Amino acid sequence: MAVIALEGMKFYAYHGVYEAEQKIGTDYVVDVYIQTAVTAVAAKSDKLEATVNYESVFQLCKLEMQQPKQLIETVLAKIIQRMKDQFPGMMALKVRVKKLNPPLGGRVEAAWVEEEEVYMQTCPRCNKGFINYSPNDCWERFPNLHPATKETLLKQFGGKCLCNDCLKFYAG
Repeated sequence: MAVIALEGMKFYAYHGVYEAEQKIGTDYVVDVYIQTAVTAVAAKSDKLEATVNYESVFQLCKLEMQQPKQLIETVLAKIIQRMKDQFPGMMALKVRVKKLNPPLGGRVEAAWVEEEEVYMQTCPRCNKGFINYSPNDCWERFPNLHPATKETLLKQFGGKCLCNDCLKFYAG
């Protein structure tokens, strides 16, 4: 397992609640840390396709920073969603969006928001590790699972998500 990180990505953007922030803009710094297991494959193959391309990470962050939002929390959530959509093999992700010199009526170096999500889980049925980006509703992956079966599994495994192999077994 390894961490692929991009620290200190700098953008000039127009996020903010106040009209002046949306017109004048300010500097932002974005840090992204992706935990993945693909580095061993990438090291052997020496192929960019076998790893998380950090140029893509930068471009995804740049795209989101170009779309003005009122809250940096919204910017953060959008970056996280873009990462999930682009990189299906992340085991964990941490993103920080930092607004430099926020207009607070005094000297403040930065205001920032950070979120860390862990996607690696252990199936309570077979004890196999699996990646799940939707822990709040892991059952969405198998919409054909009978409602009674889902209810039984939720009770049997304490509401914990099952891996795809186990869900396939029960979905038929």
